[in-house]
Amino acid sequence: MVYPLAEQRMAQQHSSAHDVNQVQDEATVVSLEGFAQAIVDAHQGMALMTGGALDLATMPGTLLDSRSGHQLLKEIGVKGRYYTKIANGKTYVIFKGYPAVREVLTGTRYLSSTPKVVAFGIGPEAIRAGGRLNAVIMITCYVALDVMQFIMSDTQLYSELFANIITDVAIGAVAIGAGMAAAAAGALLAGAITTVAIPALAIAAGAIVVGMAVGMALGQLDKAFALREKLSAALRWTGEAVALGLQKTGQTIREAQVSMRQKVEELERRGNRFLYDLERETIWHLGGPDLYNQIYRR
Repeated sequence: MVYPLAEQRMAQQHSSAHDVNQVQDEATVVSLEGFAQAIVDAHQGMALMTGGALDLATMPGTLLDSRSGHQLLKEIGVKGRYYTKIANGKTYVIFKGYPAVREVLTGTRYLSSTPKVVAFGIGPEAIRAGGRLNAVIMITCYVALDVMQFIMSDTQLYSELFANIITDVAIGAVAIGAGMAAAAAGALLAGAITTVAIPALAIAAGAIVVGMAVGMALGQLDKAFALREKLSAALRWTGEAVALGLQKTGQTIREAQVSMRQKVEELERRGNRFLYDLERETIWHLGGPDLYNQIYRR
């Protein structure tokens, strides 16, 4: 038995559920776009407020360096001092002060490769490891942020995307390198003086400040000389040149294929003609005129 009213009510419920799901899907897409736009706006706003010294890509590395510095200061105290010294081809980290007040670094001298020294971000091994980690995080964040900005832009070209990634990563890499150099130089300088150990607070803060200052300076150079725009134009020109070269190469290959096919066809025609003439000459000489006329002159 058919119940029209029940069927109509079920159809309306099904249509309503479909509309609700569609609205939810659209709301999800809008919320994701809004979230991505908020991230990009925060990234650009932070860079603008700090003059290019900090943004969302460099902030994680800065926070990691600050965390390492905080752990070191917590271990040896705000007035704690150390320096690095090279002896017999080995690098040592030498601490000043009373070892009894320290919980982990209870000795006065360690090899710079000692795991607990590296864990506190001290010595060349720790500086290199921290620099590599910061570089990986920075590159990943810059690529993600620049790609998000490219996706949400209606006017940005691929050449501009690659120019932004290359410029941002290059500036960030140089800033990280400058911070690493400052940290290593501070500890080595204290070791050269021998009698004076630079406070750990000064070394940790100095490395962060130097990295931020170099990043800010390079960002200003980028704006002053329009390096990003020039790189984008160069990439666009290179891309167009490569595309034109590929187009010409493809055209040359196609023309060569046509020429080769024509030559093969001509060679095939000549071969067939030669065999046909050979056949006729053979029948004429071996079979005689009667057989020849019987075959070819019907």
